[in-house]
Amino acid sequence: MKKFLAVVLILAVIAAAVWLLFHFGLFGLGKGSSGSTDSGTASSAVSAESAAESAAETSAPPAPESSEESSEAAESSDEPAETVIEEKTYVDVTVSENSYLYQNSTMELDALLTELEKLGDDVTVRITDEKASLKAYEDLTKALDEKKIAHEDAQE
Repeated sequence: MKKFLAVVLILAVIAAAVWLLFHFGLFGLGKGSSGSTDSGTASSAVSAESAAESAAETSAPPAPESSEESSEAAESSDEPAETVIEEKTYVDVTVSENSYLYQNSTMELDALLTELEKLGDDVTVRITDEKASLKAYEDLTKALDEKKIAHEDAQE
């Protein structure tokens, strides 16, 4: 009988410990744990981030209208308002050691800048650091700043 009570007591303690783990989300178990919210591939994480940015852009207040536009808007208030979301066009440049990779070819910095200037002002350069030397990376960002070409670091 004592062995039976000891086994029941041990099982009750184990059940209580498991309940605490799941209830409070300890060690990545249960609801509210970081393991359950960050699942998915890297591409889905980027998509979720883009969707969050899009939602933030659509919830922004509209620009003030002139008096003529506001009277027209009052007349056609039964029509739904359209929100235009401007999407960025990205160009990927990889800095690998001391070289610059653009469109699957290795280029010198001057040739790369010439190619990027041809693309226009509406393009953002996304820089990927692939074991790049600090000098090569800084030379690229400094040159892009001087040419006033928009750039950002690629998020891995």
